[in-house]
Amino acid sequence: MDRHLVSVRRSRGFTLIELLVVIAIIAVLIALLLPAVQQAREAARRTQCKNNMKQLGLAAFNYESTYSRFPAAGKGIDFGKINLFAFPTSTFTQLLPYTDQAPLYNTFNFAWHYSNSANSNNATAAKTKIPAFLCPSNAITSADTKGYGQADYMPVAFVDIDPVTGARNGQNGTAGGANGTSLGATKDSVYGLYGNRAGDTTDGLSNTVAIVEQSGRPSNLVGKYTQGVYIGGAPGWDTTQMTGASGLNTAPNRWADSDSGAGVSGQNNSPYLGSLLPVINGNKIPVGGPTQCPWTQNNCGPNNEPFSLHVGGVHAALGDGSVRFISENVDINTARRLFGRNDGEVIGDF
Repeated sequence: MDRHLVSVRRSRGFTLIELLVVIAIIAVLIALLLPAVQQAREAARRTQCKNNMKQLGLAAFNYESTYSRFPAAGKGIDFGKINLFAFPTSTFTQLLPYTDQAPLYNTFNFAWHYSNSANSNNATAAKTKIPAFLCPSNAITSADTKGYGQADYMPVAFVDIDPVTGARNGQNGTAGGANGTSLGATKDSVYGLYGNRAGDTTDGLSNTVAIVEQSGRPSNLVGKYTQGVYIGGAPGWDTTQMTGASGLNTAPNRWADSDSGAGVSGQNNSPYLGSLLPVINGNKIPVGGPTQCPWTQNNCGPNNEPFSLHVGGVHAALGDGSVRFISENVDINTARRLFGRNDGEVIGDF
């Protein structure tokens, strides 16, 4: 064979240096594209989260059309007694027929607590995982150790941020009542303890938040309240299925638990820092919360407060079923007015 032809054929291959350069270029391109891909995925997750809230808001509105009142918030203030109680069923359980879960709803026996399995199929039903109750952006909260379905959204039960100081009502020296609430600073929500009528929201349904994100809570969170706060008691409460050492505490991460509803009170350590912390996404850094307000503590981070893992704020379903994104930098008094149904104050921009 002609030597000239051999040399020509050999020259067509890549040298080692050329190959390394190509690999380096490909690596740089991948590095540049990866953030864009991640942002696109998060945008899709965020849109799905918003759609979930839209479905919940419309479900509550359809519930009101059927019963002439909204579902109960799961827990709330009895303003006649100035005390906190829990409703026998959660908001999510009440909304099951309006979120394409009517067959599941029909398996519940509401004479018994959701953890009950001795007299009902409630525990089995409550362990159903319902994607519409979960925000896809939440990669922090792991599965319930007992297998119960969870929720990343918070039906608003009340707001008790002081209108003068902006501090939590239980910390400003004006609180009264057994649970640190007073009628002066505490305002009822769209849903309320027993389920309010649409006309009770005198501030306007389009001006009042009914459900807000509460995503990223620690797994298997131990609730602050016990079975003693349940209206009419909690028949069939199974301590082996509940959280905490005694098995007497509520489990707010679970959609079937009444404690999945919560009051908007502000961060527990606002006075500690000498300045008021945001009502939304407070104590978000570091993940898990600072030493003085870890997320395992009530009213810290996502624990019983509006919180999301989206950048900049949270999605909120208003009483009319519409969904808005509320900035974490929203003014504290604007936030307070957004969550109360009848404060009579002008909200302003949010």
